[in-house]
Amino acid sequence: MEQSTNFPPSTPEDATKASDEQRELQEKLEHADDDPDAPARSQTYRQIPDES
Repeated sequence: MEQSTNFPPSTPEDATKASDEQRELQEKLEHADDDPDAPARSQTYRQIPDES
């Protein structure tokens, strides 16, 4: 069964590699909570005082 050249498959031939759509979605998900004005944005967890 031949695939049409007009409509490439949405998944790559090697299923272990991410497709372009998957990469774009992952990029959006990884940066969904980014807030450049957030307090302590540049601090690590070691620099923030423990309040417990």
